Amino acid sequence: MMQKSSKPVLGGREIVRVAIVQKAPAFMDREASLIRAEKLIAEAAEGGTDLIVFPEVWLSGYPYWTEGWDSPLQQWAGGRIRFRDAAIVAPSEDTERLGAAARKAGAYVVMGCNEMDSRPEVSTIYNALLFFDRDGRLMGRHRKTMPTFTERMFWGQGDASDLIVFDTDIGRLGGLICGEHLMTLVRAAMIGLGEEIHVAVFPGAFALHTGPQLEEWDAGHQAFWGHASVRAHALEAGAFVLSACGQIDEADIPDDFPHKGRMNIGYAKGGSSIIAPLGIPLVGPVEGPAIVRAELQAWMIKAWKAIIDTNGHYARPDLVGLRLSDHAPSQYPVLQRTQPRPALLAEAAEKNGVEPALVESMMHEAARLASG
Repeated sequence: MMQKSSKPVLGGREIVRVAIVQKAPAFMDREASLIRAEKLIAEAAEGGTDLIVFPEVWLSGYPYWTEGWDSPLQQWAGGRIRFRDAAIVAPSEDTERLGAAARKAGAYVVMGCNEMDSRPEVSTIYNALLFFDRDGRLMGRHRKTMPTFTERMFWGQGDASDLIVFDTDIGRLGGLICGEHLMTLVRAAMIGLGEEIHVAVFPGAFALHTGPQLEEWDAGHQAFWGHASVRAHALEAGAFVLSACGQIDEADIPDDFPHKGRMNIGYAKGGSSIIAPLGIPLVGPVEGPAIVRAELQAWMIKAWKAIIDTNGHYARPDLVGLRLSDHAPSQYPVLQRTQPRPALLAEAAEKNGVEPALVESMMHEAARLASG
């Protein structure tokens, strides 16, 4: 029997079983959606699934409505309050519940959600992906780095800390959200980080040119730019792509939601697919409520990398390169106290006849107060 490679693909597994949950959440209802997520994770885990993926902001819904200064006040305020209350904080008791469901399922889970900034002084909400391992541990998150068009009224921007790939026992796992797949350098960064499984999430599968609305359901699965983009990403990365598209209909919207009947949800009919490294769908696009399943086979990556290894023999770093910033303001408090420079303090102490030991003691105390 041939020995396994010392540099494994897909964590050394020949097959990784994956599932996309293409079913509706309890729209703008955090608690009800968490209960539904627990059940759907268990359902998707049947048959030994290794990885379960939910669509864009599944927890607890995409803002399919539009806003402006001419919005009716009560309708706008009601929608905004429901939107905020449906967001989750990570980590929190909510993420503990999701982690427990992942642990019970024995599967990795990637959850699209509206995530509230956990810093006490910030109330910004982000379009995020949360990554849980088989043991239920929250490995980390990805926040959408650039909300698209009117999304900027709802979500903040992610930063450099959100461009991350997780090394797991099913392979190197990363993800991007919707329009980020049109940000060429961001996709290149994820490829450069060595993805083997890429998660791509969308609120639905839509055409932008047919009318009468700007976004309309892509019934023929030919016009949605997401399909082309994720297939290109699979080819360029030499990775599998799980493209998870949202599914919701009018019956899933609570009757008391202020924007019910005035939202463009006609394109949220699914359209999820799972793409091989050659850019060819293994399954999908699939319409309607479904658990979309596939088996990822390691030999497909190995064979394609022999022809196109984007980070290796098919790269020209002597001609072109990409720099990834380390700018991550989300990792720090908004207000940071500045400390006097030691040299200036020493000079002032000498000029005023103050003992150096006293100055050093004061600096340590100031640092302690600032960190506390």
